[in-house]
Amino acid sequence: MDKTSLNLISIVLGGVGLFVVLTKFSVPELHATFLGSNPFAAKRDIIESVMTWLFTGLTLLGLLVQVGVAIWGNHLAERIHTTQFYVVLFVLMLAFGVALVPVLTSVGNRVARRAWLPQVVENQKEVYKAASFIIEHDGWREDQLVTKDTLPDPERYRTANLDTATRQVEQIEKLLELAPCSADLRARLNAIKPFFERR
Repeated sequence: MDKTSLNLISIVLGGVGLFVVLTKFSVPELHATFLGSNPFAAKRDIIESVMTWLFTGLTLLGLLVQVGVAIWGNHLAERIHTTQFYVVLFVLMLAFGVALVPVLTSVGNRVARRAWLPQVVENQKEVYKAASFIIEHDGWREDQLVTKDTLPDPERYRTANLDTATRQVEQIEKLLELAPCSADLRARLNAIKPFFERR
């Protein structure tokens, strides 16, 4: 191993780590308006924090290689290989770095999920309860159950309530990263139910 090889390795490791730190978690809901705090923003902050630490560690690894070259470089030759070798080494390291990104991203997402999942569930309890009540009571809110027969055009109220419940279930599914399991709203509610019942 020579100085040039180590320099190339450190450049790629540092570059890959820096590139990923600069990319951010983004979904359209981050720009939406919510009553209270935006649950997607809280989730984003946790994910970005974990990813920043993880990929900053990769960048620091690249810097440590440079530190090692600076400290022990007098025991290393400057260049002992051909230019072609260094080009191949760089390409291989770049391929390794590109392959490392999804692996570390997957690890980071798993670590982050452990932190954001309880917060998201806690934050969405009221939303879940409201949607659950409407779905389980055939489209009626609790405050409308007694007066539903006296409402003018009750079907319009019921349809509006079901639309609201559908949006609430969709929001929870997106936050929990669950794909809709069915077109049936009750089945979708049952899919998210275990998250709220075990806490």
